[in-house]
Amino acid sequence: MVKVVRRLPSPRGAALLPQFTSIGALIGALRPAAPVYALFPNRFQRAAATFLTGFPGETMYAVKANPAPAVLDHLHQAGIRHFDTASLREVELIKRRYPGATCYFMAPVRPYGAAGAAFHHYGLRDFALDSEEELSRVLEETGLKGTPRARELTLYVRLAAPSDGAAIELSSKFGTTVAEGADLLKRIAAEGATPALTFHVGSLCLKPAAFEKALALCAETIRQSGVSIAAIDVGGGFPAPYPGQAMPPMGEFFAAIASMRSRLPVAEDCHLRCEPGRALVAEGMSVITQVMLRRERELYLNDGIYGSLDELSLPNWNVDYPLDVYAAQGEGDPQQREAKRVPFLAWGPTCDTLDKLPRPLMLPEDIATGDWVVFGMMGAYSCALRTGFNGFYPDQFADVIEGA
Repeated sequence: MVKVVRRLPSPRGAALLPQFTSIGALIGALRPAAPVYALFPNRFQRAAATFLTGFPGETMYAVKANPAPAVLDHLHQAGIRHFDTASLREVELIKRRYPGATCYFMAPVRPYGAAGAAFHHYGLRDFALDSEEELSRVLEETGLKGTPRARELTLYVRLAAPSDGAAIELSSKFGTTVAEGADLLKRIAAEGATPALTFHVGSLCLKPAAFEKALALCAETIRQSGVSIAAIDVGGGFPAPYPGQAMPPMGEFFAAIASMRSRLPVAEDCHLRCEPGRALVAEGMSVITQVMLRRERELYLNDGIYGSLDELSLPNWNVDYPLDVYAAQGEGDPQQREAKRVPFLAWGPTCDTLDKLPRPLMLPEDIATGDWVVFGMMGAYSCALRTGFNGFYPDQFADVIEGA
């Protein structure tokens, strides 16, 4: 039976999603010919609780990881009230949907006018930067340069951090050196604004020591600057427990950060913040695809790298996602195929030959045309990176209430 669940109200009214008790029940009821994003509310709740109760500071969700309104609603329902926004459009999305939420503009370089609009129209007061030019732009666009109100701005100098243990480094594009960071802190203080620091250890970081090393850079930057710091944002990079990944317990990351925080030359009331994306959403969503055609050991799926599966094509990306296959044949709710697994080449639905998964998928050898392939743990970056190329744009959502 299909139920409907009422979710948090949005400016356009309450969003409604169909609700099911299992993936099999969802597929049986909808028999979807287009991809479906299956959301698991209890998994979002669990991930949010891990950070809200375990991280020794404030948790802000990195909207870039998955900006789908249905996903944002689940996180908001789970208690997330702070959001790392990297563009004016993300700011608008959050502030219009959750007027009481707090946004932080943590992209170190913004388009002209974005900082001013965020400040004047949406009330943002926190901005990241890593250059003199961006500092001047923020001060000028907010109109606070040379005024006592400049102290309303908390300006985070982003340091380049080593990406030890991360799948993707994120300091070659943004982040400055300790010496230059110290100079920027001095300039921020001289302008009357509130100085802060931030960094990013890289995506899918598996080593808590990476945060310790980055915080040690913060300590040295503070010492060289002689400036009092109001906040430190340790960024994102917190991992998700993908199969085959040697992920330490999340508590080890929190403990490493808390230990270093106690040794930093900062006041007791210095805010500590983090901006997880993947760790909050990866487990909460699966993507249900369908086999449009099987040709020997090749499959043509109705989703691909121009849609939800783009992350699989990243260079040197070796993450495996849980895979389940539900048979199209038979009556009632589809059943999972349990045959021996063998490698299949998988193509996406577009006309482009580049729309091919870079590694074979290990799937039951009796998989057939019409079957559904469920990619688990796809909450991070799947919705964010989808395109409308060739007219294919996955955008159907449903809730799966486990244990109901």
